[in-house]
Amino acid sequence: MDHTELGRAGELALDLYAMVSSDGELQLFAPVADDDHVDATAGRRGGMPAIAIQVKTVREVDRGGLVEAKADYPAGRIREYPGSLYAVLLLPLVTIESAWLIPSPDFNRIAYRVALGNRVQLEFRGDPSREDRYSTFRVPPLEIGPRLLAVIDSLAEHIPQHVIRGAEGLILGRRRNPQVEAP
Repeated sequence: MDHTELGRAGELALDLYAMVSSDGELQLFAPVADDDHVDATAGRRGGMPAIAIQVKTVREVDRGGLVEAKADYPAGRIREYPGSLYAVLLLPLVTIESAWLIPSPDFNRIAYRVALGNRVQLEFRGDPSREDRYSTFRVPPLEIGPRLLAVIDSLAEHIPQHVIRGAEGLILGRRRNPQVEAP
């Protein structure tokens, strides 16, 4: 798989694990284009999206046994909203082996920074099994949904509109209750 295919596989795996582990209470929505560091938005079933998620997927650990993921931004444009999360996934095949859910303020504070001209690269280097600077954010894959719901419930306000451009055109579907007949 190339980098783009691996990224999409990680997004789909995150969706599946979140949906199954939340018993359908968490709904994820994917943007048509990934041009603003948002791979998914999520909210409680029947509600508006409350969080934005940037998914970083890695197939294997590096020579040092670490998962390495990078995100780069224009200088001065790094997100600081607590409802904007990084999901870093170790996905060797079709099963998530290790996962981290890191709110952007924490990720920005503890990630390694590399200046690249007018851009800044944030580098994640986490150990999938030992204690390190990211271990408090490591989540068992079957707890991804409940952890995302906990983040949603902890927020004073939902995701600001400037974080997800074009949200004014967002349409949400809702399941009809089969017990109630339509008028």
